[in-house]
Amino acid sequence: MTETRTPEQFPNSARIMDYFLGGSESLPVDRAAADGIVKLLPGGPVGARANRRFLNRAVRTATRRGVSQFLDLGSGIPAVGATHEIAPEAKVVYNDNDPVVGDIARRILGESSDGRTAYVEADFRDPGAVLSAPATKELLDFSQPVGVLFGALLHFAVAADDPYGTVERYKEALAPGSFIVITHSSPDYVSAPVRTAVGELYTKLQVDLAQRSRSEIGQFVDTEGWTVLEPGVVSVNEWETEEERADDADYQTSREDAAGFAAVAVKN
Repeated sequence: MTETRTPEQFPNSARIMDYFLGGSESLPVDRAAADGIVKLLPGGPVGARANRRFLNRAVRTATRRGVSQFLDLGSGIPAVGATHEIAPEAKVVYNDNDPVVGDIARRILGESSDGRTAYVEADFRDPGAVLSAPATKELLDFSQPVGVLFGALLHFAVAADDPYGTVERYKEALAPGSFIVITHSSPDYVSAPVRTAVGELYTKLQVDLAQRSRSEIGQFVDTEGWTVLEPGVVSVNEWETEEERADDADYQTSREDAAGFAAVAVKN
């Protein structure tokens, strides 16, 4: 007789990420899997926190420049340092295609939302489905600036997914003053042993990973009609603005642990 296993008996990547960020949504199976990842990639949790730190900085930068609505694509669990926490006056639509994320997100947002947040379950690689979803259309006004976040997401879009075309479709929907925020893994600053470990990990997870160079990542943001904000396309741990340069001077993360690049661009 075949044993039936429930979803709670399998590790979930979003719950593992929540665990790395210090959240409370993980299950024992996730924490066990996370321990295995750390053995393979000791810098994994540090890189996850570096990614979230950058996204928080980018959201604050957009908010200071007048953006009061965000579309957080491939958001994962909107818990620790989530966009609506960093920009509490903003309207935020979260998106993911993982039903586990959806169940948790709806609970979290239902408990804390005052009508400023919503969740759309769809694949970000289908911009039409995300942008035309009732929750998106009801909450976000695309005649005004919107911040669109692609946090640790585009490396899951391989060439066959037309990642550059996908990003352009989101950009075309945006008004001047809108922001595009990107983090993307890259082998550029990563040693050979770590690259091998990353390959082994994603092979085990049966997930395709597109490892792009800095210049390839820059092509998502450095396009006609858009201005890339200083400091440009840089290691995730090195992106900062003048306003925040001293906000956490003790923060220490290596380029290898950050394992990718970050960039912010504004529509002219």
